[in-house]
Amino acid sequence: MKKLTCIDLFCGAGGFSHGLKQNNIDIILSNEIEKDFSKTYSLNHKKTKVLTEDIRNINFKKELKSLNHKNVDIVCGGPPCQGFSTVGSKNKQDKRNSLFWEFLRAVNEVEPKVVIFENVAGFKSLYSGIAYETLITQLEKIGYNVYSSVLDAADYGLPQHRKRTIVVGLLNNFKFQFPTKEYGKTKSLIEKPYIDVMSAISDLPPLNSGEENNKYLSNPKNDFQKKMRGNLKILTEHNASNYGTKMKKILSLIPKNGSVNDLPVSLRPKSYFNNVYARIDPLRPSPTITRNFGTPSSSRCVHPFQNRALSTREGARLQSFPDDFVFFGSKTSKNLQIGNAVPPILGEIIGKQVVKSIFNLND
Repeated sequence: MKKLTCIDLFCGAGGFSHGLKQNNIDIILSNEIEKDFSKTYSLNHKKTKVLTEDIRNINFKKELKSLNHKNVDIVCGGPPCQGFSTVGSKNKQDKRNSLFWEFLRAVNEVEPKVVIFENVAGFKSLYSGIAYETLITQLEKIGYNVYSSVLDAADYGLPQHRKRTIVVGLLNNFKFQFPTKEYGKTKSLIEKPYIDVMSAISDLPPLNSGEENNKYLSNPKNDFQKKMRGNLKILTEHNASNYGTKMKKILSLIPKNGSVNDLPVSLRPKSYFNNVYARIDPLRPSPTITRNFGTPSSSRCVHPFQNRALSTREGARLQSFPDDFVFFGSKTSKNLQIGNAVPPILGEIIGKQVVKSIFNLND
């Protein structure tokens, strides 16, 4: 089967690209303006040309020509969509808004067979639906048949509930079908249990405040752990922040599945949300992890049993980054890259459906 080619825009650390690559999709070009993110991408996608610059300065036809490609099969990305104030407005003074239009410019320039757009779960209603309607209208104007859905990655094997809007546009009358759920209660009423938090991280050793450990606790205990570990023998990025006396006391007082509401009033912040200083349920997928998953005072990110927030490796596992995926930068930067990423599993299942569409394959 012929390899498909792809450009990944606003590529971040490369989670979506990693997933697409599992389907014989060759990422030939990517763009990411943040230097740490771009370096991480380069370390894990060594054959991809990575442009670490403002997308507004990129001539995509010229870049394809430099790579000896006349065209490309797929353009994917998740541009920021802030700044929509009126229907069809192209407010060039709003740099965030213009990034959305730059994504469409790239699509217009290279005319791929497939466009994959991803964004927050509530994208369809964002700015009273203006951003969504603009995207659909513009893609249809170019000639794409457009399909959209909100997918929860936990339904496809992620040990985390993470909902994202996926919009797919196809040329040449290609047909697209979103994947059917594989976990939880499916349409056929068959229940395949979600992958829970401890199923994802139970082979990682315990850590105290300020500790780091590079030895796995055990052999892989299930298929998910086997997939994440591959043939690795040395554990990386498994570290705990160093906490002060007060934080250690707070963490020691949070019960299983507990939160800030279980703390003595004297140890609670003056104002807070109910899901801070909260332990993750060990027997369910985690809630959506954020860039601050290593900070106990952030949204529910305290280890189910240990008195600390999640380690960088645990956050990566919950996002389905394999253990051999290398992150560049400080711990704060690495956690930001992980928390902002599209989970590789989501890229993998979308890539599988795109390949089926283009080559007219059936299960």
